[in-house]
Amino acid sequence: MNPTFNLVTLYNKFPFLKRLTSPPAKGDEDNQPSGIAKVLLGLLTSVKNVGVSYKQTEGTTLPGYLPKSNFAGEDFDYNAPGIGFLLGSQADLRPRAIANGWITTDTLQNQLYIQTLQQDLHLKSSLEPFKDLKIDLIAFRTQDHSYQSNFKYLPSSGGFENLTPTLTGDYYISYMSIGTAFSKISGLDNSSPIFDKFEANRAIVSQRLGKLNPNSLSSVNGYADGYGPNSQNVIVPAFLAAYTSRNPQTIGLSGFPDIPIPNWDIRYTGLSHIPFFANLFESVDIKNGYRSTYTIGNYTTLLQYQTTDGAVSSRDENSDFLPKYQFSSISIFEQFVPLFGVDVRFKNNITANLEYRQTRALNLSLSNSQLAQQNENDIVFGFGYKTRNFRFPFGLFNGTTLNNDLTFKVDFSLRQNKTLVYQADVTGAQISSGAQNITYRPEIDYVINQRFNLSLFYDSNITRPFTSKCFT
Repeated sequence: MNPTFNLVTLYNKFPFLKRLTSPPAKGDEDNQPSGIAKVLLGLLTSVKNVGVSYKQTEGTTLPGYLPKSNFAGEDFDYNAPGIGFLLGSQADLRPRAIANGWITTDTLQNQLYIQTLQQDLHLKSSLEPFKDLKIDLIAFRTQDHSYQSNFKYLPSSGGFENLTPTLTGDYYISYMSIGTAFSKISGLDNSSPIFDKFEANRAIVSQRLGKLNPNSLSSVNGYADGYGPNSQNVIVPAFLAAYTSRNPQTIGLSGFPDIPIPNWDIRYTGLSHIPFFANLFESVDIKNGYRSTYTIGNYTTLLQYQTTDGAVSSRDENSDFLPKYQFSSISIFEQFVPLFGVDVRFKNNITANLEYRQTRALNLSLSNSQLAQQNENDIVFGFGYKTRNFRFPFGLFNGTTLNNDLTFKVDFSLRQNKTLVYQADVTGAQISSGAQNITYRPEIDYVINQRFNLSLFYDSNITRPFTSKCFT
């Protein structure tokens, strides 16, 4: 499914909205909307298009299948596997296969029965609240999981058994963690108030879970029975509440957010249309972009998971209730691309650009409640000048004129990258890696002719490490 809705065409169906996008006809200037009306109608019709892309891929592997594959995959002698399966049906074929003798009873057959599912949903919309301001919204959700079991004949039971069924997969969704994007890390021990909030949230989430589970009998040190401070059921919601600046009393408890939250790209090009700036600049583009992704890496079902009275009752070695899906890790990856950026072209062929980028990667290990937080800040500056018939003002080539294009360009960047490791119930954090990088690259390009281009450049990269593990 891949529909696209062009809402501008819909707006043009209404005459009073069409006047916003069409120049006034001669003699019709007085019938145009007033300034305030234009702003209100512009906001009302700011959504210009909406696009949806949904893709689903499924597959089934049935081991021990005996019939042949003849015309179009069908064995007419056995009427197997059936038109539905050949046309893509993913209904469980095993009961029918057993009833019709399609599966071998050889006890040496050890291949796995596998069903796979991949779902990919992407949403995109373009908004233009007013002229020269364009906003692109992007949202997505992707999941990929595989069900596997050892499906075979057992002489001891005289039938087929479904042994050790497991479900494994990955989950990705566009998210919103901007509420803590600018939180500060302070002190010599690199303490983080957001991580402290995460630790405090655990007791709140634990009590919520305990009230929902009739098998949780009491409370110890502020934590409900079966939902201790290191329980995955507790850690995941507490972490998400802290790092998305949400209320731990209301945040979802499953760990699988359902609704993708839009990220954005914003670009404004209207400054060059203001008379003061129009005399100086050919164009001025101001931009901002935001990306945030929540990822569940390699989750799997637990064979020991059991329920009693409609709630989980099986426990691990720490007496915590087992989660339905065991996560190896969860992560949030956040980027401002950029937080602020401006591209300028002057009237005299000089170009300049300035960007500030910020990246934060949070990876929480569920095995030991250890958080690795990587922060990266980039400042990028560029300057360029392109000219024709360049005349050297001094030196050996004083007075010499070049007839072809000559381009000067200088790029400068300052990058700081630091990885901190936080452990639950341990004050502060340790710096595991990181460095400050300063790079600059001046470059001159001269077009000799259509076949030859001369380029002179200098590339410098200075590294100042934060730990002894790195080198300069």
